[in-house]
Amino acid sequence: MSTQGKKWTRRDRKWTDEMTEFVKSVCPLREHGINSRRELAEEINKRFGREFTDKAVCSHCYENGIQLGLCYSNSDIPRGEKHWRHRPVGSFQMKKGYIRIKVAEPNKWMQYQRYVWEQTHPGQSAEGKTVIFMDGNTRNFDPSNLECVERGELSVMAELGCTAESSREERELYLLRARLVCAKSKMLGPKEAAKRHNKMNYERRKNDPEVKAKRAAYAKQRMAEIMADPVRHQEHLEKQRAYRDKNRARINQWTNERRAYLKANEPDKYQARLLKERARAAAIREKEKTKK
Repeated sequence: MSTQGKKWTRRDRKWTDEMTEFVKSVCPLREHGINSRRELAEEINKRFGREFTDKAVCSHCYENGIQLGLCYSNSDIPRGEKHWRHRPVGSFQMKKGYIRIKVAEPNKWMQYQRYVWEQTHPGQSAEGKTVIFMDGNTRNFDPSNLECVERGELSVMAELGCTAESSREERELYLLRARLVCAKSKMLGPKEAAKRHNKMNYERRKNDPEVKAKRAAYAKQRMAEIMADPVRHQEHLEKQRAYRDKNRARINQWTNERRAYLKANEPDKYQARLLKERARAAAIREKEKTKK
């Protein structure tokens, strides 16, 4: 038999329309006495003489949009009975190092610290927020040890240096600073608040003795590397001369503009400034004479 010109597909080789209609007719499976995909596969193999696995049946049903109506995959549990892993409301479990409690059916869980906080704060919800342990102990569920914070406040606390090893006093201080930063951001706007925050960090780092020592050590090391290479040393000297000339020209331009403004608009200040400059120049000349 020639197969030239015919396009073979998986449906042609295995599945037929009759088999698909049979699967649709027995769905949902539990209402027709079939409690698992394995039983469905065995029924299809027995009726149509095939050798399908339960996974093959599942893939075919998924591709054709057929809902099998099974609560549990590969389960032989009759309808109406609970799974052996089912836990009643109020049960506890551990997940990612935190204790969770089941609060509703069928499978709604909540972190226990959030549950305790909401029970001690009636009418308030921690949805979209985070309940943290102020002393860092994830097993201390005392209401005084729990604090509900915004996600943004938690991020700012981490940026300020708050870690899992921080004490309760340090965490309280970090939380206050984070809330102050978030309040400033809401009042001034994100851009202006970030600008002021960066300026504050710059001033703090500029006056930090440890940062100053690191910068001095780096500058000393870099200068030693430059001095060791004659070509780089010459380039460095030329850059310094160009910078001094440019800075001197900028200062002279500003000075001349200032003098012209004072001479035209404030003659008294101009005369006082002129006398002051002359006195300074005379003092410099006298100092040079004494040195000679």
